[in-house]
Amino acid sequence: MFLLLTTVQTATGMPDARFGKIGKVSIQAEYVFGRILKHNIKFRPSPTEFTHGFEVSMYKQTLGEHAWQRKLHYPELGAAFLFFRHGNNEHFGNAYLLMGVAKFWIVRSRWADFYVRAGSGIAIVPRHFNIVNNPENSAIGSTLNSCAQVKLGLDMKPHPQVQINIGVSFTHYSNSAVQMPNLGVNVPGINFGMRYFLKTDNRWSYNRNKIPKPIKRHEVMLKFSTSFQEQRPYGGPKFPIYGFTANYAYYTSITNKVLGGVTLDFNQAAYDFIGYYGNDSKYSRGAYSLQAGVFVGDEIMVGKIGIFFVAGAYVFNPRKDLPVYTKIGANYYFAAVGKKKTTRFFIGSNLKSHLFVAQYYEMSSGIAF
Repeated sequence: MFLLLTTVQTATGMPDARFGKIGKVSIQAEYVFGRILKHNIKFRPSPTEFTHGFEVSMYKQTLGEHAWQRKLHYPELGAAFLFFRHGNNEHFGNAYLLMGVAKFWIVRSRWADFYVRAGSGIAIVPRHFNIVNNPENSAIGSTLNSCAQVKLGLDMKPHPQVQINIGVSFTHYSNSAVQMPNLGVNVPGINFGMRYFLKTDNRWSYNRNKIPKPIKRHEVMLKFSTSFQEQRPYGGPKFPIYGFTANYAYYTSITNKVLGGVTLDFNQAAYDFIGYYGNDSKYSRGAYSLQAGVFVGDEIMVGKIGIFFVAGAYVFNPRKDLPVYTKIGANYYFAAVGKKKTTRFFIGSNLKSHLFVAQYYEMSSGIAF
């Protein structure tokens, strides 16, 4: 994901009519060949068969009507539906994914375009862990899951309205520990497909107006979040986790800000555990329920939506979780308020992970000023 954020900000391929006729709307179909990756010693059974997938997607080409589109080199926005038939199907079953996607150009020419695509959404997994019928599936514990995907691709242009697509992708889905088990499924894959533009026209053009500077360079953000986590054993109770984040951000452009800050989380399950069973920890009941960390990260502004990735480390970790964590998610910013129109309220969501294993999914709200 860090590579994705860096690539988007430094992409060199400026779209232009000399790269072929412009098409505004396109549909695409792809075949995906891959296999589930065993990423944890607790993951069972060991995948021995391949995953076969099919994707259908629709894109709309931005033309620079807004300054952020020009700064991000006119990305394509759209939606994708994916169907996976996994190997070892009796354990992992099929998966149905629906994602919003954004496609960012890296290099463009008249004959081929190279891009990176990011997507996020929901995954429906009917065949998941069941203590009676499917005890071997230690990866997914629920029907409804969140999903994310990153893809590098090449669009070849044999015809103005037809493109041939090849690429590599990495797809992840899990339920973010809302229901155990929750190791998650990771599928690296190779993609082959074809795209068709409903219409292309030489009269369409990209807006080349000057890109403005950021309204402000410095920003402080305060955020409050809530999540839920199921405790073992399978079917155990779900407990809330409350979080507070404060960070400073510096706008490097109208579409990007680098940031760093601190987090403090309160885990209700840890607090109740000591209340029920007594305290044999060197920390008080309240302290044992807390975690504090520091982080750095980056956020890309795609209109009113900010897509962010942060990496952090705990400075207070009484329950001895893994010392480092990552978060990937998005914020939606409402219209600016205040005298200088620089204060914005927002809502958001993100997935917090320890290495390859999701810890929980947060819903948040806050203010940036």
